[in-house]
Amino acid sequence: MNTTTHTLIIGGGFAGATLAQELAKSNISTTLIDRKDYFEVTMATLRNVADFSKVKDTPRIRYADFLSGEFIQGSLVELTENSALLDNGERLTFQQAIIATGSSYPSFSVAKSNHAFTLNERNEELKDASLALAKAKSVLVIGAGAVGVELAGDIAYSHPNIKVTLADSSSTVLSSYSENTQRKATKQLQALGVNIQTNRYYQQQDKVYIDKHTGDQLNADITYVAVGVKANSDFMKPQLSQCITEQGFIKVDADFQVTGTTSLWAVGDVADLQDLKLAAAAIPQGKELAANLIAKQQGKKTKAHKPMPEMGLIPIGQKKGVAQIPIFGAVTWKPLINFKNKDLLIGYVFKGLGIKH
Repeated sequence: MNTTTHTLIIGGGFAGATLAQELAKSNISTTLIDRKDYFEVTMATLRNVADFSKVKDTPRIRYADFLSGEFIQGSLVELTENSALLDNGERLTFQQAIIATGSSYPSFSVAKSNHAFTLNERNEELKDASLALAKAKSVLVIGAGAVGVELAGDIAYSHPNIKVTLADSSSTVLSSYSENTQRKATKQLQALGVNIQTNRYYQQQDKVYIDKHTGDQLNADITYVAVGVKANSDFMKPQLSQCITEQGFIKVDADFQVTGTTSLWAVGDVADLQDLKLAAAAIPQGKELAANLIAKQQGKKTKAHKPMPEMGLIPIGQKKGVAQIPIFGAVTWKPLINFKNKDLLIGYVFKGLGIKH
C-alpha cells in the first residue's frame, strides 16, 4: 500500500508535534507518523513514577484528539529522499520530510517507553512503576545528570522512608553544569536524605551492582539507569548512512536541512545541533523550521538557526530545585522553580499545541 503526502513528519515529540501544528495554521498538508498513538509531556514522567497521584494521566493525550493534520501509527524501517517504508509494509511518498524522532534510554524505558505504544498501555506502565516504587525500601539511581538528579529528588521527597542512592562516574552531580549549580543541587539532594556517590562506575552482575574501580557492591530493590541516551535514527542506515554521525545523530546545516539532501530536515534531540537535548530547545526548533518551510513555500527568505544558550530548570523534590540561566547563572528563585513544579509544564506545552488542558 502506498500513501502520498506533501509534508511527512517522522516523530511526534515536542519538535514534531509543534511543527505539525504550526504548518497546519498555514494550510500545509502534513502526515505525522509515530510508533505510539499518544503525545507525552515527558517532563512529567519522573514525577509520574515517584508519585503517580500528583499528575496521573494528564501528561498524555492521543494524537487523534488534537492533531490538525493526518496521523499514522507505525515504525519507520527505511527512509529515502522521497519515501518512507513502515514496518507494516506501507510506503509513504512525500515532497518534503522532517525527522523529529528524538532520543531514547534503552536501559531506562520508563522515562521514554520502549514498550507501551498505546495511551492505555502507557498510563498503566507508569501506574505500575509508581506502585512498585512505593513498595521498595531502597533505590539506586545511576547517572547524576539532570534526569537522574530530578528522579532521585522526586523519590526522596515523595518517599522519605526509601533509602535513595544517586551514583555517577563523574566527580560531581550535574557535571555539564556550572559549579554553583552543582553545589546548590547537591545541597538540596542531601537535605532530602539522598546518598550521593561520585566517581562510581556501577555495573550489574547478576542482581548486584559492583563499582568496577573499588569493587564495592550495592544491592537495591529498584535500580534506574539514567544514562546511555540513544538517537533514534536506525532507519537512516539502509539508504542514508552518510547523513548520520558515529553516535547516530543526523547531520544538519543552519537551516535544519539534512546534509547532502534536498528534501529532508531534522529537528530536536535526533539532530546534530549544539543545543541541549531538552524540550526547551526542541519546541522553538519546531517553530523555527515551520516558519522557514512556510517562508520557503512563499518564496521568502529563511532564517538560520542560532543555538540556544545553555540553560536548565531542574526540580529537586516537589518544592525546590535549581535553574541555570544565562546572565544570572545558578538560581533557586521560588517563582521560577514553581513555574515547572506546579504542573511539570503540562499546561504550557498543551497550550502551545492548541490543546485545552
